[in-house]
Amino acid sequence: MNVSSDPIYRWGVFLLWFLLSLSVFFRAPIPIDETRYLSVAWEMWLRGDFLVPYLNGHTYSHKPPLLFWLIQAGWGVFGVNDWWPRLVGPLAALVNLLLVRRLAAMLWPGQADVAGLAPWVLAGTLLWTLFATSTMFDILLTDCVMLGMVGLLAAVGGQVRKGWLYFGLAIGLGLLAKGPVVFLHLLPTAVLAKFWRADRHAPDKAWWLGLLAAIAVGAALALSWALPAAQAGGQEYGDAILWHQTADRTVGTKIHTRPFFWYLQFLPLLLFPWLFWPRLWAGLRQGFAGDKGLAFSSIWLVSVFVVFSALPSKQLHYLVPMLPAFALVVARVLSRSRPACSVAAESLVPALFALVGIFLLLLPQIPGLAKLQWVQSVRMDWGSCVLAVALGLAVAVWRWRAVPAAALSAAVVAAVFAGFIFFFRYVGLAYDLRPAALQVKSFNEQGVPYVYVGNYQGQLNFLGRLTEPLPVLATAAEAERWALSHPAGYLVSLEKDKPEDVFYMQGHREYWLVFRRADQFGRLKPL
Repeated sequence: MNVSSDPIYRWGVFLLWFLLSLSVFFRAPIPIDETRYLSVAWEMWLRGDFLVPYLNGHTYSHKPPLLFWLIQAGWGVFGVNDWWPRLVGPLAALVNLLLVRRLAAMLWPGQADVAGLAPWVLAGTLLWTLFATSTMFDILLTDCVMLGMVGLLAAVGGQVRKGWLYFGLAIGLGLLAKGPVVFLHLLPTAVLAKFWRADRHAPDKAWWLGLLAAIAVGAALALSWALPAAQAGGQEYGDAILWHQTADRTVGTKIHTRPFFWYLQFLPLLLFPWLFWPRLWAGLRQGFAGDKGLAFSSIWLVSVFVVFSALPSKQLHYLVPMLPAFALVVARVLSRSRPACSVAAESLVPALFALVGIFLLLLPQIPGLAKLQWVQSVRMDWGSCVLAVALGLAVAVWRWRAVPAAALSAAVVAAVFAGFIFFFRYVGLAYDLRPAALQVKSFNEQGVPYVYVGNYQGQLNFLGRLTEPLPVLATAAEAERWALSHPAGYLVSLEKDKPEDVFYMQGHREYWLVFRRADQFGRLKPL
């Protein structure tokens, strides 16, 4: 395969990124995560406090502030708006594509095809494609991790001071992006340097001193925010950001706890379609003895996967920062001369796309899934679109006797883009809380008393541009007392079953967000 001089491989991946980025304008911020993070940034903006994050009037210690700062930086330039926060994630994803190309060029300086292929593989990996446009922390953390890997390679390549400075900067930014989890992404590869260095020698004293110095630089950068924030936010907030949020979320967590092999069962889906491409496996069988770039990428990939499998708390998006390592491995394998694969083997991936399309066509009739509210709204257009993508891949196989890597990546991006549009069309207001937020804003403007009953996650604060914390009660018993003293007020709650005779309601994922009059407190069933 010769892609280094092909303008499609050099520039076409940015067209894919642009298409994927457009999808953010076809949906509202997704509850609960995106709406919560927007509300944190909004409340920091209202307070003029860029040191301590707040959510609905309380300090918010669950995440550090880098994402919130980036949102507010755009607001500082363009004014408060909806569109800038939506672009922060896609812009971080663009940096992902540039950095993975840079890493490929550093690892294989004489193999320009790898640098041409790596961004395409990353853009076409399903897990990355799904989260590339999200207003979350994982794509931003991925930038920090790749910057750290650039630093490691620079340090090994003789640019010692520059390399460790990059590594330290990556640690500091990673701590500000998502906290100490950045160490789990960076340190295994640094510690296992003996197995990927070209000289095969164990790291000497200078290496370990450089690593410690970089860690110190990164810690100092993060502490330049954390220490003043701990002092300003109070003892409980300080304890949370300096200790509890690290210890509790790694060893003592009860949130998202899953068994060791939980990630393994999802790998075929997360790394779709590359793991199903026979050409990849045929290329791996050719052997790569002495390829230090492949050793580096493989150690990065496997070590991070094992570390995160060993942690009790598991979410699929936690693995996003390891995907550049996977993209580098696949790009290196594909950069070699194409191994012989039959047309039947090359047709496997188009066939899988066709099966996905058929599955979507049959979705409303599938037992178990059919009971979901949004599934009943699914029409033939989603499945038909994926079938059209499958047909395009089949035509590529017929035309070139193979599926080009660029076509495969484009197919994934096109299918995900269509999926975003159709899914959020089908779910309607269940994933768009703006009408409910405007209703709360109307209560505020008219002086109507109201209270949220249950576990409130800040879903409405930014969407309604609320300038005061939304009042919250924890239990139905408290709500009854409040209702008796506020007979003209309203109770807002998230409930499992669709109610009747209420002032206002709309879907909230698979539940119902309900506004009812205070005299109906006896019907309240908050989650």
